[in-house]
Amino acid sequence: MKCLRFFVLFILLQQYATAQSWPDTVHMINKLFDRYQPNHPGCQVAISRNGEIIFSKAWGLANLDNNVPYTIETVTEAGSISKQFTAAAILILAQQGKLSLDDDLRKYLPEFPDYGHTIRLKNLLHHTSGIREWSNLEAITGWPRTTKAYTNAEVFATLCRQQKLNNVPGAEFIYSNSNYILLALIVEKVSGMSLPDFTQKYIFTPAGMTHTSWRDNYRKIVPNRGIAYSLKDGHYQINMPNESVYGPGGLLTTAEDLLKWAAFYLNNKLGNPGLLNQQLATEKLADGTDNDYAAGLVIDQQKGLVSHNGQTAGYVGIVENFKKQNISIAYLSNSTEFKDDLFGGVNGIEKLFIKPAAAETTPANKAQTAVTLSPEKLKKYVGWYSIDKVNEGVEIALRHDTLLFRGNPMVPVSEHDFTFNGNTVTFGNEGQMLVTRADKRKIQLKKEITAKVTPAYLKTFAGTYYSKETESNFTLLIKDGKLMLEKDNIKDAALIPTYRQAFNVLLNLDGEIYPVGANLLFETNNKKAITQCKVSMGNARGMSFIRIK
Repeated sequence: MKCLRFFVLFILLQQYATAQSWPDTVHMINKLFDRYQPNHPGCQVAISRNGEIIFSKAWGLANLDNNVPYTIETVTEAGSISKQFTAAAILILAQQGKLSLDDDLRKYLPEFPDYGHTIRLKNLLHHTSGIREWSNLEAITGWPRTTKAYTNAEVFATLCRQQKLNNVPGAEFIYSNSNYILLALIVEKVSGMSLPDFTQKYIFTPAGMTHTSWRDNYRKIVPNRGIAYSLKDGHYQINMPNESVYGPGGLLTTAEDLLKWAAFYLNNKLGNPGLLNQQLATEKLADGTDNDYAAGLVIDQQKGLVSHNGQTAGYVGIVENFKKQNISIAYLSNSTEFKDDLFGGVNGIEKLFIKPAAAETTPANKAQTAVTLSPEKLKKYVGWYSIDKVNEGVEIALRHDTLLFRGNPMVPVSEHDFTFNGNTVTFGNEGQMLVTRADKRKIQLKKEITAKVTPAYLKTFAGTYYSKETESNFTLLIKDGKLMLEKDNIKDAALIPTYRQAFNVLLNLDGEIYPVGANLLFETNNKKAITQCKVSMGNARGMSFIRIK
């Protein structure tokens, strides 16, 4: 079998390795992943063409305690790569006539709140439901993911307490793991089977995925599982997803199994004919804007790429399928050590095997000529701006005759238009500002009144605030002349004044700065007394916290 694999590999690679021999190509792939040292956490990589695996290898250790090597059969958690399997289960049920993607979520989960807008199953699939991100909701309680053993049932209870949506269903794409927890619950309710059992029967077994299962119970024994690690202060520490939430994540698999799956569904073998079209189908937003998120898969039409990445605790991975070339790449790792370049090796493989797509010739991609603006013209843009719908404060500062957006130099291309890091900024009338990101998504900002920060000003916000939506409270107090937020293991989280009655804060959880910042906007009554604050954190907008007298 090994001889056959290498023969197939040799024949296929002749089409791609024209500039170097196959041994040279293998050497280059090995070099891409030599940062995974023999005595450190590692990874596994598999490459296939036309469904045939042409390269598969592992580096590093799967278990540092016992010095167990990472192998191509080491079971690794795939993070959000899992979503495509939950989505596939929903599509199979639809094909079986047991549900419709146009069905109301509440048809299957009637306990879920009625927000006055129908949330359809397709909204959950495409992340356009507006349902808040559960992990952000739990983090604001002081217990983020990995600090508490959450279950799908507990998350559902939290979601049922939410009084508002992020947005009207269908209006925006906002990535939320909550969507796929709800889909997992629906699969189980409609099929009468657990999601692990349903996917085993209809997906894993037919696709030949012999090393794949779900982490539906974080305490269960998983043979040959790699342990996840993070690097802190120069030392590795175990960083496992100690929770029983599954559906948006929780898939336990190998790189080779992911390629078996890719070959299975891309060859239209999943379910009955026609299911593949639904897997790859995207749906525009209500305003006509494109949304590239299909059924748990991200679609890049320009590259002809179907992909998804994932990260849970210390696990990280990505699977890419280039349809035109029939090339698929799967990478899984048990370490987040290389945070700044997690997928650098995968990008290197792309360059070896995939011819770059022709660059778009749209005006947005054409080089724009910088212009020179006087300091007087630049000064009118200086100040604090609020990001629409999340209340986050963003400062536009002027340093050495250069405007800075969050510290990034802004290059003027006209009196009202600037660029930075592939993004464009357009200043409009009445303090309006529009940021068009490199991925074409738009963010609306508005210039606000800058807060006049004094000890008396900060003192007006001190007190305790409670939310029915999270069933938790937090306290704001003055400490060393700063307004600080404290709640359980949240200690000394300084509130940074932005515009009037608004603050940004990075949560300090158990001695570590939480990577997602919270934004607080306070509201007053007709006597100008603070009555409540709206907290937005990550992809959970506008949670209401009432001030306790």
